[in-house]
Amino acid sequence: MPINPFTDKSLHYQVHLEVNLKDDEFIFGFINISHIPYNKFEELFRDQIGDERFLFDDIPNYQINENLYLLNKEFLDKEIPFTFDFKIFEYNVGFCSTKKDEKYYHKELPPFFE
Repeated sequence: MPINPFTDKSLHYQVHLEVNLKDDEFIFGFINISHIPYNKFEELFRDQIGDERFLFDDIPNYQINENLYLLNKEFLDKEIPFTFDFKIFEYNVGFCSTKKDEKYYHKELPPFFE
C-alpha cells in the first residue's frame, strides 16, 4: 500500500460519522468511527470517489444513503453503534486531524489510490 507523503507525524487523523437532521444545514452530532480501516472506506465509497488522490482529498465527506446502507447493513450495524433512520437523518462520513493524545485515530493520512 503506498504511503501518503502529506501525512503530518505530529497529528492523528479521525474519521467520523456526521449525523444531520434531513434538510437542516447544521450537524446534529458526530460518532468517531476511526476504528474502521481506510481500505474499508475505500470499498464502501468506491462509487463516490472521483479524481481524488486519496480518501477525503478535496472532498469534505462521503454519504451513507439508504441504498449503500442496505448493501452493507451487516457491516455497518456491527461497526457503527448507531441506529440508522433515513426518514429523519442524513449520514456523512467526514475526516479531521487531531492531536496525538486522542483515543481512536489513524496515524497516517489515507494512502494514495492504486
